[in-house]
Amino acid sequence: MPKTALLFGSIGAIAETSDIQRRAYNTAMHEAGLGWVWDRDVYAELLEQSGGKDRLATLSAATGAGLTQVQIDAIHARKTELACAEIVASGVRPRPGVVELAQQAKKRGLKLGFVTTTYAPNIDAILATLDVTLPRSAFDYVGGREAVAAGKPAPEAYLTALTTLGIAASKALAIEDTALSVMSAKRAGITTVATPGAITHGQ
Repeated sequence: MPKTALLFGSIGAIAETSDIQRRAYNTAMHEAGLGWVWDRDVYAELLEQSGGKDRLATLSAATGAGLTQVQIDAIHARKTELACAEIVASGVRPRPGVVELAQQAKKRGLKLGFVTTTYAPNIDAILATLDVTLPRSAFDYVGGREAVAAGKPAPEAYLTALTTLGIAASKALAIEDTALSVMSAKRAGITTVATPGAITHGQ
């Protein structure tokens, strides 16, 4: 069945930013007085759980750190601030083929969506950095964590995108970079292509 929409999922499906996020977490946790340091292998395991705040809460419980929700929110906010600043300053580029694929989709009349469940500052940072090659205006839909009650692997993000775009799941093709995100699109009934990144390739 011909597709009428191409839906990029997580930021990692568009640009490689996982290691930036990892380093930002380490700085934020250090500033908060925590002794946690996430190397690439540890962070790869943590990415098997969706949601940065949920990861911090899980580790807090497992280690007896006793972080309150206020502390978790503060660490996550600081991580986001640091990561967004580096994304913009470093001029992160899109992953190979992403721009060409998006351009071909638009030429063929497909709707283009960005179905992420990250928070707005992260979305703003990556789209501002990619503006010349892949501007926000190219997307017919841009989602975010604030728009859904449940993050991935729940299908809500994709179901919301489908409803907003006015298309059936059978008419969409999703591109994702993690197992949980693939699960989200599949649960919404969408054919999905997995393109793992540098840290998520083991999934």
